[in-house]
Amino acid sequence: MSIDILLTRIDEVRRRQRSVAVGAGVARTALAALALIFAFFLLDWLVLARSTPGSGDRLARAILMLAMLSTFAWVVWNSVLIPLRRRVDDDEVALKIEKGHPELRGRLISTIQLSRDGRSGSVSKELIDALEEDTVSFAGGLHFTDIIDLKTLKKIALIASGFVLLASALGAWRSDFAASLFARMALGERQYPTAAKILSVSEGQKVIRGEPFPIVIELDAAGVLPDTASVTTRVVAGRSSTLVMARAQEKDSKKAADPTAPVRYTGSIEHVLEDLEFRAGAHDALWPRWEKLIVLDRPAIKSLSLAYRFPDYLGRKAESSSVGDVRAPEGSTVRITAAFNKTVAKARIQRRDNQQTLPPTELVLAADRLSATTELTIEKGGYYKLLLTCTDGFENTNPVEYVIEAVKDRAPTVKISFPAQDKTVTRFAKWPIRFTARDDWGIVRGRLKYRVTAAGQSGSEQGALEADPQLAKDAKSLDLAGLVKGSAQKEVGGEVFFDLKPLNLAADTRVTYWIEMDDARSPEPNHGVSQAYAFTVVEVAVMQEMLERDRNAMLETIKVIRDKQKDTRDGVDAIRRDLPATAPTTTEPGK
Repeated sequence: MSIDILLTRIDEVRRRQRSVAVGAGVARTALAALALIFAFFLLDWLVLARSTPGSGDRLARAILMLAMLSTFAWVVWNSVLIPLRRRVDDDEVALKIEKGHPELRGRLISTIQLSRDGRSGSVSKELIDALEEDTVSFAGGLHFTDIIDLKTLKKIALIASGFVLLASALGAWRSDFAASLFARMALGERQYPTAAKILSVSEGQKVIRGEPFPIVIELDAAGVLPDTASVTTRVVAGRSSTLVMARAQEKDSKKAADPTAPVRYTGSIEHVLEDLEFRAGAHDALWPRWEKLIVLDRPAIKSLSLAYRFPDYLGRKAESSSVGDVRAPEGSTVRITAAFNKTVAKARIQRRDNQQTLPPTELVLAADRLSATTELTIEKGGYYKLLLTCTDGFENTNPVEYVIEAVKDRAPTVKISFPAQDKTVTRFAKWPIRFTARDDWGIVRGRLKYRVTAAGQSGSEQGALEADPQLAKDAKSLDLAGLVKGSAQKEVGGEVFFDLKPLNLAADTRVTYWIEMDDARSPEPNHGVSQAYAFTVVEVAVMQEMLERDRNAMLETIKVIRDKQKDTRDGVDAIRRDLPATAPTTTEPGK
């Protein structure tokens, strides 16, 4: 049928027109892809790669890539998919053909419409057949596809091809940039090439508040080596500053002579007071990420609690203190509880005295690791300090050293106040011995000790007792009954009669005696010993002779004193007689 020929030719125009539209859309899509890649490169190179490295950089690039893909999908949908899916009806194609071939004068559109309407029987078949034959005959020499404009397609294709070739040439010329670009578009961590190349930067870490943090930057010697590098620091609040890094002089002669050895730049953040980030830069190179410094406090003792338990014999109640210095009697036990400013992994105590430093011993940590306890037995003086290691691995540098003062339990001091000198006596003598004694914690018992020896022995009995303590142990003793009443007393005194008669001593015998006192110290008491004195025993006749001699000597002394007094009195009287008498004088009035 004639109408089929026309419809076939219209369908050919429709296909050709769709192909041109899709081709132009593909070219537009290629241009859009290049434009989006270029825009990504500019934003990434100028902004993202320099401001938000690390996870922030990846997130920013992911958002940018999402926007790019959304834009590209929109371009593909409108430029390719919509033209590909669109079906233009026969009337529209016919009208475009009529517009491109005015000589048809409406024959084509009329034939298409009448043939379609004729199927319903509203128009005679003979008229329609005649119109179709006339239209086919008239359009036989026409090329319907001439109406399709290929100029736009060629222009867009040419532009797209040019940009593709240019992009390919630039990619081949700087393949390192192209590789970095596509790697970063794939959300990789690759950086763009720079003239200067940073090899390493001091890693971020945990640092101690207020202490300096040194930073070292290493640059590739093959790249550009600027005079200085820099480190930009910023804190959470947003404040930032720049630290200039000077080029370090290599001390190692081998590295200094090696032209390929990395070049180091050094600097320091003098006092790290709060959490911050830093990023190194040198010439056109930037370190790909911000390094973080987390500020921590060193472990320290927040408070101390000391609980004292004293030896039982002292009868002293337990005490507590918040002062770290220890002062307690020897034998006391001190339980030290230390509270910390943060959790610790290890706590140790180290003691030292004037001779040596003892190895540290572990403290018992509480379950929350915020406190620890230990016990010290006070045996001698010295010092102690607590060594702490927190869970972050930091130690308490220069810990406070506390004093341990062991108060020694001194021996009692004993003094014989009467007679307090050696005496010559008969064997029937009975002398009162008066004494006093003092002790720092208390006296519990005392005794009179004596030792009998021959009077003719030479040397000091006191010196013999000090040189040979066994002599004092072997001496005899008399208990001082009623000396201590009730509990131990810090000061006692009394009098005991030393009766020599029961001893049946012979003449020329020497009795050395002294007082001994024991304090309450346990298990072994301290002994206090007085000065030793002696009684020399003589016959009664000898004693009487000595007394008579002493009496005569005393009388002679008294006579001498009286004579001196008389002589002195006579001399005074003579002086008075020799003085001239003086008459009283008077003075007349007016003269």
